[in-house]
Amino acid sequence: MLDIDFSKFVQPYPGHHVSGDCAVVKGVADGLFLGIVDVLGHGPAANDLAAPIEEFLEEHGSNQPALLLNKLNGFLRGSRGAAVGLAFLEAASGNLQYTGIGNTVIRKFGNSEIRLVSRDGIVGLNMRTPRLERMTLSRGDVLVMYSDGVRDHFALREYPQLLSDTACTITAQVVSRFGKGHDDACCIAVRYR
Repeated sequence: MLDIDFSKFVQPYPGHHVSGDCAVVKGVADGLFLGIVDVLGHGPAANDLAAPIEEFLEEHGSNQPALLLNKLNGFLRGSRGAAVGLAFLEAASGNLQYTGIGNTVIRKFGNSEIRLVSRDGIVGLNMRTPRLERMTLSRGDVLVMYSDGVRDHFALREYPQLLSDTACTITAQVVSRFGKGHDDACCIAVRYR
């Protein structure tokens, strides 16, 4: 099995100690389940929903992100709602499946740059039918997922060390360098080796 370095980082809205964003990385069925969540709002009120979502994803994380997103939509029905991106990375092949609703971002950096697209909507309120998107990671590629507390577009030339830093350093640097500073922010990084 290939070696995969991964990390997650969550930074609360300035002045708060808890966040409405959360991130989950969990080993499942020959690979990694990845989930990034941005509950509407920020601070303690948003965290009141983010905490049970994180528990739900830790418990139910699987190799079927679209099916899980539908289950999460039912779990969140009647709540303030959230933007959610879910992915499964098959460790041996590097094949990745992704589905997202709302303003979550997933990008691959390496020999080529690829960005998969989330659909408009809010999980728990007005979620459209999830659409499964795919990409394949090669050795040395870096996968980054982040919430809208991080600037949507940034170029590799703004952080060239992304291709060599550890996943732990990448998550902290992406939030530090590209975080908006007026929202919760979270990031997941996966280095596929």
